[in-house]
Amino acid sequence: MAVRRPAPSPIVRKRLRFRGVVQGVGFRPTVFRCATGLGLTGFVQNRTSEVVAEIQGPSERVAAFRDALAAMLPPAARLDAVLEETLEPVGALPNPASSPGHGFVIRESGSSDWEFPPIPPDLALCPDCRRELLDPSDRRHLHAFISCTQCGPRYSIVESTPFDRDSTAMADFPLCDRCLAEYRDPANRRFHAQALCCPECGPRLSLLDADGRRRDGDPILESIAALARGAVVAVQGLGGFHLAADPLDEEALRRLRRNKERGRKPFALMVRDLEAAAELCVIDAEAAAELASPRTPILILPARDPERMPLVSPTGTLGVMLPYTPLHLLLFAHPRAPAAFSWLVMTSGNRRDEPIATDPQEALERLGGTADLFLCHDRRIVRRTDDSVLRPARASMVQIRRSRGFVPGLVALGRPLGRTVLAVGGDLKSAPAMGRGTAISLSPFVGDLDDPRALASFEQHVADLLSLYGGEPGAVLYDPHPLYRSSRWALASPLEPKVAVQHHHAHILSVMAEHGLERAVGLSFDGTGYGADGTVWGGEFLNVARDGFERHGCFGPFRLPGGEAAVKHPLRIAAAVLGGAGLPVDRLVPEMPAREAGAIAEMLSRALNAPVCSSLGRLFDAAAALLGLVRETDYEGEGPILLEGLASRARAAGSLPEPRGMVPLVRGSPFRLDPVPLIAHIASARKAEPAPALALLFHVEIAAAALAGAQELRRLTSLATIALSGGVFQNVLLRELAVPRLEAAGFDVRLNRGVPPGDGGLAVGQAYRTV
Repeated sequence: MAVRRPAPSPIVRKRLRFRGVVQGVGFRPTVFRCATGLGLTGFVQNRTSEVVAEIQGPSERVAAFRDALAAMLPPAARLDAVLEETLEPVGALPNPASSPGHGFVIRESGSSDWEFPPIPPDLALCPDCRRELLDPSDRRHLHAFISCTQCGPRYSIVESTPFDRDSTAMADFPLCDRCLAEYRDPANRRFHAQALCCPECGPRLSLLDADGRRRDGDPILESIAALARGAVVAVQGLGGFHLAADPLDEEALRRLRRNKERGRKPFALMVRDLEAAAELCVIDAEAAAELASPRTPILILPARDPERMPLVSPTGTLGVMLPYTPLHLLLFAHPRAPAAFSWLVMTSGNRRDEPIATDPQEALERLGGTADLFLCHDRRIVRRTDDSVLRPARASMVQIRRSRGFVPGLVALGRPLGRTVLAVGGDLKSAPAMGRGTAISLSPFVGDLDDPRALASFEQHVADLLSLYGGEPGAVLYDPHPLYRSSRWALASPLEPKVAVQHHHAHILSVMAEHGLERAVGLSFDGTGYGADGTVWGGEFLNVARDGFERHGCFGPFRLPGGEAAVKHPLRIAAAVLGGAGLPVDRLVPEMPAREAGAIAEMLSRALNAPVCSSLGRLFDAAAALLGLVRETDYEGEGPILLEGLASRARAAGSLPEPRGMVPLVRGSPFRLDPVPLIAHIASARKAEPAPALALLFHVEIAAAALAGAQELRRLTSLATIALSGGVFQNVLLRELAVPRLEAAGFDVRLNRGVPPGDGGLAVGQAYRTV
């Protein structure tokens, strides 16, 4: 009797559209290997905004494809969405046993009209390339530009989309025959690696002196020797230059601070490896994983010994990162190095308030008085990106500065935008954004727009958003501050309509955008924002919708005698808070000269050059000044950073004090949180009580006041979903004190996740506003 064979499976064809980080990360080769491994036919193709694949074969193999692909996904890739549709099968199915791989191809790039092209971020050196870099038998041994589909430059070299070699700075370097063979080999991990090169066909290093003359010898070895002698070396990285120095050489650091005009602001450290980082900092598993991730940000971590490197950071914390390019790694691990470093200062290659330099000639012109030597290369940096900065907090990471490794990653929205919009953000920590559909593209950190070069960089980032992503924005959104340069740019642009979004409304909207919220109450705490009533806001309790807000409460208010001069000299803020309440400034603040105290009293009594303020950030400044941490502010946020560091020491050393109600809530319209009792207590108790204990008490009382204000907000609005944003929420200690209290009181607490809570995330909130 004949054996009955099972009927063959029906042949089916599917079209899959992949969206996310799927270009420049080895995704198409992975699709190729997955499809050919299952004996499927079809193709995979880069489009302007996605990757498209069509697969055909027996139904059970096609059904297995997505799970198989998920298991093979490259580490640097990320799938945000997969859209699937069924097509009619085409042609005959080859026999995979007799012709493996036949019938599935990688097609030339095409175009599509999805929301945003998926440009990949720059990626840190991967373990495989690191191994080859240090392997004497490998043909890329010590090659400072080694990369593959899992690492190397991406966003910083892209000129247009889709992300193909011809549309990047690597088009300047034609592939040699051996690299071309790797590029074309589907079994090779450099298959379609767009930054692929080798010593024969890749970029070249050079070492220049401050006059631009080329130095003899190996550029890396000569740089290491110079650093060991106390030199400052400008090092060209992925998105711009760093200034490198030996952190143990005090004279080198003093000279760097003086010439860079850095004052007391902390330097970042690049560390040899995680062990070197752990020698300096307290690092948990989450922090170690983030440091070693393809993003390799700077992490701000507690210093094991706050006194060990006072010229690097006097804050009790250190900002550390791992080497993320082959060039950086070779400064630490070159086998013929004349000196061995565990750590190097690696600070942004700029002078105060300027954007980082990206081109060797530009670096020579701008940093010639700061760096002794310039370690350069001839691969063009198309898009400027600084190092990203994060802080660990309550099982999450707080974005301080969002740039390399994170841009141009999109902010996914839970709710769609009504039209394409351009949002210009603010003037501090500037970062414009473009919103379209269900995503917002936030540009890299630009900086503060006071400097003309920074303003030119802002304008270039806006142009980049428009050219890379195409389309004409249907609105431009801006901060209503009348003196903001970003706002003046928006008002002068031809884009219409022009929509002003109040500063603190935008902060809360940035959280709502990330969480897909239409309504929430919000605590919007920062240093300065232009209020809807023309005063200075910064400690706001808001009822927020996408199309508007109501201000139900605030801290203070109090006055800022001299305006910006009070921010520069924060003891004046303390005197104004106390004097404005009729308390004796001469007794509570005896260190203030009588003439200065008299001038402040005159300004307060006449309301002359003393703007009204409700800023929580300014109260942190006042407390820091009273505790002797800062008398003249060197950089934005200096007092609050030092105050948190001091309080954290007390927190680590002892128990947490109970709040004493020193910031009472006064009902009204708006309700007020009165800071006078707290500031008065710190002023009067500072001779008898330790400064760390008073710094911790300040944080505890502010957290209790935030809870009291939130409860009053809930009483007034019946809303329990609460969003926290603004630069004050970069303070990890305050977050750790406030968030559990809010959650225990029944609030659904929402925080920024992928964008900074400070002004670097302002444009995301602006873009989310209903137009």
